Amino acid sequence: MGHHSNIALAARVAALPKPAASWPKWIVTGGGVGFLKPAPGSWGTVPPAVIFLLMLLLDVRDPLRSVIFIAFALLASILLIVWGKWAAAYFRQPDPSQVILDEYAGFAVTVLWMPTPTWCGHDPLRLFLFTAALYILFRATDTLKLPPCRVLERLPWGWGILCDDLAAGIQANLIAQLVIRQWL
Repeated sequence: MGHHSNIALAARVAALPKPAASWPKWIVTGGGVGFLKPAPGSWGTVPPAVIFLLMLLLDVRDPLRSVIFIAFALLASILLIVWGKWAAAYFRQPDPSQVILDEYAGFAVTVLWMPTPTWCGHDPLRLFLFTAALYILFRATDTLKLPPCRVLERLPWGWGILCDDLAAGIQANLIAQLVIRQWL
């Protein structure tokens, strides 16, 4: 993760004073979801995936679905940029695993303008499997840190926490779009 790849940023975090207020932890951890173990990032991807699945089940179609996820990604991104330095100081890490707003934003980017494969129809199980595949694809791209993700996570504070996940979301989106439009 980011704290292993940038010793200089880790030293800057160590020099930050510990914040007096603790209530922002509920913002950056997505209401506490980031405290779930193991793999807080995987847990952090569940809420936006559930929202996506609910939209599919309720037959919310594009462009409305994408507009909602753009707003969702923007809100999570703004909150993370505003509270990113606080989070680094509070958790004493450049990219704290408990901070999951980046997963919210990254998965939101993954599903933008995503066509629903014809094989899904309106079948709830198939829509769940489609959502699960997108979830796995985003988690894979986020974990593998394909270029330029590793470089982006070295950005300071909330930018570094956020931008690698946005890039992973773009990668997952492009892969899914290619597969769906070519073969499904």
